[in-house]
Amino acid sequence: MVIKQKDNLSTHLKKQLQDYVYDIIGVIHEVHNEMPQGMPEFLYQEALGIALQDAGINSIKEYQHHPVYRGHTLQSYLKMDFVVPRDKGNVIVECKAIEKLSSTEYQQLFSYMLGTGFPISIIVNFHSYPKAVIQKFYYDQTDNTITAF
Repeated sequence: MVIKQKDNLSTHLKKQLQDYVYDIIGVIHEVHNEMPQGMPEFLYQEALGIALQDAGINSIKEYQHHPVYRGHTLQSYLKMDFVVPRDKGNVIVECKAIEKLSSTEYQQLFSYMLGTGFPISIIVNFHSYPKAVIQKFYYDQTDNTITAF
């Protein structure tokens, strides 16, 4: 797997991806603006679930995906905070409420993308102020790269 920089996507693809998650990003901003600072992660997750529902965005909280190994579905599973089903590919949304995102959080997110094949992910850190830190990634299975957009 290769992680690419933001400028490696065509302008057209980057715009398509941004449009694809625009409504989700808007809801994330609403939650960050309305919830008190310094809350535990699980409270932001619950609030985000309510806000997504209120916005008419279908989502699955604590989505479980059982990977397949050599034709066998594993009993163990990946558990994502949210998956937003979309026609052109599901969107993974991971919530954090920590001082600073580290390689551990990114590796967790990227393993979800690789394990599920879902093409788009969003990681949000609600602990930041004055804005939530929101990062979006695109997984291209054709060349096995994950690119920030």
